[in-house]
Amino acid sequence: MKMDKTKGYRIDYTKLQLETEQHATLPTAKSAQEEVQIAPSTEGKMPLAITKENKSIKKELVENDLDVVSVINYLNDKACKQFKASSKVTARLEKGRFSDGYTVADCKKVIDTKAKNWLGDRHWQKYLRPSTLFNAMSFENYLEESRVNESPESRPPKPFELDFSKGET
Repeated sequence: MKMDKTKGYRIDYTKLQLETEQHATLPTAKSAQEEVQIAPSTEGKMPLAITKENKSIKKELVENDLDVVSVINYLNDKACKQFKASSKVTARLEKGRFSDGYTVADCKKVIDTKAKNWLGDRHWQKYLRPSTLFNAMSFENYLEESRVNESPESRPPKPFELDFSKGET
C-alpha cells in the first residue's frame, strides 16, 4: 500500500484557498462518464481491499504466532519454567529461526536434547531459556547435537564376534 510515512505536514493556507477557489469555478460535469474523468484519482490512498492474498498473509502471521506459543509452552513443560510466549524478544528469536527454515519439530528437538543434558546440572539448568536455545549462533549446533544423539551411529558398536560353528560359506 502506498503511503506517505512522514511524521508532520505543513499546510500553506494561501495555496489551499487558491486551490479550493479554482475547483469551485470549474464547470460541473453533466454526465456520469464525464464526472468520472474529472474526479481526482484516489488510487494508492485507500486501504487495500480484503483479498485472498491479504488473508493468506494474515493467516501466515497468526500461524507463526501459534508456532511460537507451542514451542514456548513445550519449553516451559520440559524445563519447568514460566516463559511468556507474548514476549517480543522471545517471539523475535523464534520467528528468526522459522525464517531460517527451521520447523517447530526442530525447536522441540533442541529443547529435548538440552533439557536432557542440562536439567540435572544446577549450573547449566539456568541456560534452559529462549535466549540461549534459539540464539542464531548456537541453534544450529544444538540441533546438530540432537541429530547425532538420535542417529544409530552414535551408539557404541557391538563387539565383533566370530562364529566358527557355521563353517565356510
